[in-house]
Amino acid sequence: MSGLAAVLAGRRPPGVYLWRSNTPASEVAHAVQHARWHPLILDGRTVTSEEQLLDAVAATCGFPSGFGRSRDALADCLTDLSWLGPAHGFLLLYDGWGMLAHTEPEAWIAARRVFEDTCTHWAATRTPFAVLLRGPGPDDDLTELT
Repeated sequence: MSGLAAVLAGRRPPGVYLWRSNTPASEVAHAVQHARWHPLILDGRTVTSEEQLLDAVAATCGFPSGFGRSRDALADCLTDLSWLGPAHGFLLLYDGWGMLAHTEPEAWIAARRVFEDTCTHWAATRTPFAVLLRGPGPDDDLTELT
């Protein structure tokens, strides 16, 4: 978990990373909580459409009931997260991200852009946001977290 520890400690900038770790999600969540960050664990192994991704992220992050189920609404909610309360940061672990990337590449590209923009937004605050993509997928241009 050294790459994760570096992100949580601020030694590695928050962003969207490919993470090749077999650490159980519960242990990841515990480490993230211990660093006083909010863990957001997304099981994307069955997410094959943009609509399913929107629903899965909304459930994972506890979006308000008025969530509009669009890319813009996703971006708006991910750059707010006030309902989660104060934290030193937010970490989204997206297990099985490759399922969407393989089945709906355009939806994946749009989602990745939202995640990257979210990380950039939070980087301008005192509360970082990071996304770890775990599992197989088309990773040719992703930065690996080691």
